[in-house]
Amino acid sequence: MKSAISIRPSKDLRTNYAQISALSRKNPVAITVNGKEDTVVICHSDFIELQNYIMELESKLAVYTHLAQAADDLKLGRVQNMDQALDDILSELDGLEL
Repeated sequence: MKSAISIRPSKDLRTNYAQISALSRKNPVAITVNGKEDTVVICHSDFIELQNYIMELESKLAVYTHLAQAADDLKLGRVQNMDQALDDILSELDGLEL
């Protein structure tokens, strides 16, 4: 996505939609109401790109959160022998009614 932003008054949405649409394919367009920025218009492909980027960041954050929790567990001694942990998990699974 490009970084420059165009600024247009809200009346341009009504009178020059084609121009606003074309501008939004190049960079975001800030729509003003009474001289103050109110809305930003971006093209659909940029919107999808932003949505995908946000989902990627959220996924990374979830992994980092788990890693931080694991690091805290190690520091605080909240650890368990792997063989015992697997035995506990398998015992719980055997007890489940499927």
